[in-house]
Amino acid sequence: MRFISTNSVSHPVSIVEALDRCVAEDGGMFMPESIPALPKAFFNNIGEMSLKEIAFVVADTLLDGDVAASTLKTVAYESFSADAPLVKVGDNTYILELFHGPTLTFKDYGARAMACFMKRVSHSRPGMKRNVLVATTGNTGAAAANGLLGLDGVNVSVLYPKGFLTRSQTAQFTALGKNIHAVEIAGTVEDCKQLVKNALSDPALSDLNLTGANSINIARLLPQITFTMHAYARLVEMGVENADRAVYSMPCGNLSNLVAAVMAGRMGVPSGQLVAATNANNQLAPLMDGAKEPESGRRPIRTLAPSADMVYPSGWPRLLHLYNGDLAAMKRDIKAVSVDDFSISETINRLRDEHGYTIDPHGAMAYAAAADVPSDVPKVILATGHPAKQLDIMTRVTSAAIEMPVQLTQFMSVRRHATIIPPTLPALRKHLLNL
Repeated sequence: MRFISTNSVSHPVSIVEALDRCVAEDGGMFMPESIPALPKAFFNNIGEMSLKEIAFVVADTLLDGDVAASTLKTVAYESFSADAPLVKVGDNTYILELFHGPTLTFKDYGARAMACFMKRVSHSRPGMKRNVLVATTGNTGAAAANGLLGLDGVNVSVLYPKGFLTRSQTAQFTALGKNIHAVEIAGTVEDCKQLVKNALSDPALSDLNLTGANSINIARLLPQITFTMHAYARLVEMGVENADRAVYSMPCGNLSNLVAAVMAGRMGVPSGQLVAATNANNQLAPLMDGAKEPESGRRPIRTLAPSADMVYPSGWPRLLHLYNGDLAAMKRDIKAVSVDDFSISETINRLRDEHGYTIDPHGAMAYAAAADVPSDVPKVILATGHPAKQLDIMTRVTSAAIEMPVQLTQFMSVRRHATIIPPTLPALRKHLLNL
């Protein structure tokens, strides 16, 4: 399988080159040159397959012999070692819990896959060094840092906005030490994302072998194709009626799960409409209606779902690429819904009161967005983070104590200082050159 740029200018590259470069020479993001369909026999037996087994088949089909099957099996089994149970909550509603990994978010799967690829494929070349950049509102940085912790020949710089994250969120990467470097940016997450983008194309940093660990990296994105396939497998395993018409609703920030779900559909998983839930920043619906990229410098609204607090989703070019620019076709497959803070709060408390289930604000966003799904159709809600990841918000919304898992508490007693820099490329350049 070759990978091409969403800008359609650069020449096709291998998966290793796409991983190493992160961004194409023309500034676009990498996508598979084609999306192969899985055989019908796979879906006939999918209810008997585990999460790990599905992940391996998806990877082996997509990469089509470019990476040895034995290597891909190791990557899939290590990356998907944490289960993702499908929990029934109410009538014909199911929650896919993607937060049972080491940092309690769905990003653990992709981050660990990227780390495995770096260790077993990209870093098989002697003497090669790697500097990894990641911009975060909390979850991505923690997942990437823990996935790449201690990897020989790799430095990881986690860029995060000052005053935006809770202490427990920052502790998951600031407390690690070793090859993990926390960089506090005096700006917003949009500034952090822009710094990563600028650094990746900076000629002065070309000798540092830079790559990114956000979902702009194709190695982070591809594992997420497994999510909706795994959910469908569990529906089939449970004998749920109309499983092939299930609606999948997911919280959307940079759109990686939405892009992955569309790709899963192209590979053959049957489903109904996809529901893309955004918060009050409403960054997707205007783009689907033909709006242009927002002006530089626009600031996001702060909401109860902070991981989606952004004005422009970096995965939009990939979604546009999948539909070849056909917005009408996109809107037939995808329903974009903006959910305000009141609805998020109300959903969290209603689920606790009626079903004894605690969902995080981002999962609540997806749950609320799927309210209009007909009752005879199964709806699957992607719960992308553990409720304790947003402890302050959850405590304020529920007026109740939220259990703190050991994955969060184990870092709280370790205090290390971050490097503090302004949101400028020269400042980031200086930090990287001094590592």
